[in-house]
Amino acid sequence: MKPRNMYRIIIGIVMVVYGLAFALMSGNDTIVGTVLVCAGLAFLVTGIIRHRKYGDEPESDERSKKIGAYGITYAWLTGLFFMTALFWLDYAGVLVLGTQNALAASVLVLALSAVVYQAWLFRKGDV
Repeated sequence: MKPRNMYRIIIGIVMVVYGLAFALMSGNDTIVGTVLVCAGLAFLVTGIIRHRKYGDEPESDERSKKIGAYGITYAWLTGLFFMTALFWLDYAGVLVLGTQNALAASVLVLALSAVVYQAWLFRKGDV
């Protein structure tokens, strides 16, 4: 097992244990405990999945780095066009969103388009 994955698993277990203990001992204030449990589960799941998927082999090569860079670039352009469209729709009075909703929509478009573009490029094989 790669040390990086082992550290992720150990940190995840420690964070989950501390989060559960904090949530049980704090009474009404369980926000910190919940955050620790969620973050710990993220570390734990990431470490386990990466170990099962890659083992001791390298996690990335030149092709996957190139695909990742192109996917992020396409996602950035998609987000830029989306935010420009939001601006013009708001300026024309067609769609009036609050700041919080506009930012949430922009973050969703940026994140989901990055995943979609990278999955599409990996399935395609190369850029």
